[in-house]
Amino acid sequence: MSNERGITLLSLVITIIVMVILAGVAIYSGTIEDGGLINQVKDETSKQQDMVQDEKDKMNAVLKNQEEDWGIQ
Repeated sequence: MSNERGITLLSLVITIIVMVILAGVAIYSGTIEDGGLINQVKDETSKQQDMVQDEKDKMNAVLKNQEEDWGIQ
C-alpha cells in the first residue's frame, strides 16, 4: 500500500490555506484599499456618464440651432 501515489491530506490542506490567503489579498486590494479596483471603476463610470451627458447637451444645442436656422418647429 505504501507504493500508491496520490494527494495527501496535508498537501490538500496546505493548498486550500494558500488559496484562501490569496483570495483574501485579492478581495482586500479590490474593495477596501484606497484606490482599489472597485473605487476606480466607480470613478471612471461617473466620469463617462458626465461625458455622455455633455455630448447629449451639445447635440441638443446643435439641433436647436438648426431648428431655429431652418424654421423647423
